[in-house]
Amino acid sequence: MRNLLFAIICSPLFYFSANAQPIKVEGYAIMSNNYITQFDGRYFTLQKKDGIAVVDLTGKTMVSGLKAPQTGMLRNYKVPLYKGSLFVDNGAGIVQKNVNGQTLGTGKYSDIKPFETWNTPVRVPSPQGTWIAAYIDTAGKEIVRFDVKKYLAITDPVGKMGGVTFVTLEDFLPFSEGLTPIKSRVSGKCGYINKGLQLVIPVSFKAARPFSEGLAAVENADGNWGFIDTKGKLVIPYSYSNSPGRFASGLAKVQSRDGKYGYVSKDNKVVIAPRFVYATTFYKGYALAKEGYNSPAVLIDTTGAVMTTFPKNTSYIDDSKPGAGISGEEQFEYPFYVSETLRELVDEGEGVFEQGFSYGLVDKQGKIVLDFKYKHLSDLHDGKMFGHIENSGNRTTPYQIGILNDKGEWVVLFVASEF
Repeated sequence: MRNLLFAIICSPLFYFSANAQPIKVEGYAIMSNNYITQFDGRYFTLQKKDGIAVVDLTGKTMVSGLKAPQTGMLRNYKVPLYKGSLFVDNGAGIVQKNVNGQTLGTGKYSDIKPFETWNTPVRVPSPQGTWIAAYIDTAGKEIVRFDVKKYLAITDPVGKMGGVTFVTLEDFLPFSEGLTPIKSRVSGKCGYINKGLQLVIPVSFKAARPFSEGLAAVENADGNWGFIDTKGKLVIPYSYSNSPGRFASGLAKVQSRDGKYGYVSKDNKVVIAPRFVYATTFYKGYALAKEGYNSPAVLIDTTGAVMTTFPKNTSYIDDSKPGAGISGEEQFEYPFYVSETLRELVDEGEGVFEQGFSYGLVDKQGKIVLDFKYKHLSDLHDGKMFGHIENSGNRTTPYQIGILNDKGEWVVLFVASEF
């Protein structure tokens, strides 16, 4: 028993708990006023002198010297991290690597879209005058490769396109349930193709969204929305004037003409009447919502019953829509996005909330776990998250950035170089 007790006391986990001494890792989390650090529960990214590095929770650097890829016309500072997959610039193009720095697949790309789900479109370097694209998965496997001119000809036979071939990767959505939307450059209408690039649902819709739980939202010529199945059959009639959300947990978010959100079932029955000014897509049987602009956030189940009322003047994290921009057009929700706070509450039992310009941690019962004193909190996994706190009046350590646990203890601290 004495030997067992000695082993426990001397273990790294006990030592950390007893002494609360964080591991210090040299590097930076902020570049060009943006956080570049991402944390997936086991690994995090940060900027070192030689480039971006992937580091584990023991402070071990898995790989360093990574360069962020340029995507589209924008310069990025982040190396996109998704389920152990990274896109990095290797000088001759963009390649996909794992957290150990090993190259995945054999492809080199001139442009990429970061993963939102298990697959994503990429642009392949090709001779001048051609535009080659492909879809790849998180393991680097190429699903399909195609010449964009031939892709466009799926809906617009050669001779009818009028030379219109301008596209970007934003025009391609990931495959979902074997299908992805495609848009005619002549008629402007949308349909769906399969992984064999066969047009399986004709281009007859003004707009089309990805499939989820067997259904996809589509817009008709009159600007109304309904849902089709994977055969193209209209299952839910064109009865919605605003774009609905995707189906999740058997429900889809819909918006009434007065701007309130509610939820309908797959047989088009109103399960939760529109009463919310803000609402998320469901995730594993739960959603977050607010009944009024100044009302507290609530956690609801699939019947609409309120499970938890959260502290007043707090807001959940929901970046489901892009910035409004200057177009004035309706901004569709990102098709595969789940509210960060909702995912954390359901999977972790606690989630990150905002209060004004500060962040805190609240559990599923509405109890504040970490006070709203942090400049930033994100990426909660297994009771640990990326955080940033400013220490007012402390000249020695005016701020701290790193990985902390849900007790407010720093597990890893990022420290600047002495030189």
